Amino acid sequence: MLLNESRDVRDRLARMEAAKANIVEATSLSVKANELKTWATKVQLLSERNRLLRKKSVAQSSSLDANPVLQAIKLSSDRFAESPQVSTLVGGQRWSKLVASLGEFSIAAETMQKQDWAKHFATRLFAGVAPELRKQTIVQSMPDNIVALRNYTQWYQRFIKYRNVVPASAEDFDDVQSCSDQLAAITFKENDTVPGPVKAFFNATSSGSGAGLDFLTAEVVEWLRTNHMLANYVVRAR
Repeated sequence: MLLNESRDVRDRLARMEAAKANIVEATSLSVKANELKTWATKVQLLSERNRLLRKKSVAQSSSLDANPVLQAIKLSSDRFAESPQVSTLVGGQRWSKLVASLGEFSIAAETMQKQDWAKHFATRLFAGVAPELRKQTIVQSMPDNIVALRNYTQWYQRFIKYRNVVPASAEDFDDVQSCSDQLAAITFKENDTVPGPVKAFFNATSSGSGAGLDFLTAEVVEWLRTNHMLANYVVRAR
């Protein structure tokens, strides 16, 4: 009788240990699954934003090499299919290599998207200066200029927030384009003390297409330098 009870206890303990081991294994697998879900979400967002940039005609500098991360995923997937254990995922530095590949790919993709957007913003959208600089060249006391400058300031503040932030949706793209168009449409009465070529330069830079090199005469360069505004402009190829 005692022997039978001992065996029953031993069997129950064995089943409890097995159940405990299964719980630990399941918990570990759940942790890894959540990590992968986080990475999958990030890569999906980058992919969706990439499609959006293409759709909105943002020139892309190059294509990323996805082979390293794809190889790391396939290796881990194949090994896990053969032996679905946590130890399989983390063995031989497979997990650390997979995470490193995903991290490098995500950083590279995000960096490229930011660079492409920055170039698009600088060359395809409104090229005028900030309100505090623009008002230096106009007759600020004129009623029309007061209204125009107020509108310019409101649209510019809304516009400039996109300079370092890639639009996340079609609505964001529409918004930044609308801001650019509204700014380009605003006109000012220039100060009479500002030379004609400088006025023409400011009017051109405030347009949607920007100012060509023909506007950047020696007189304009000297005026901008004298008024400490030269550093606010750069030359970019279209």
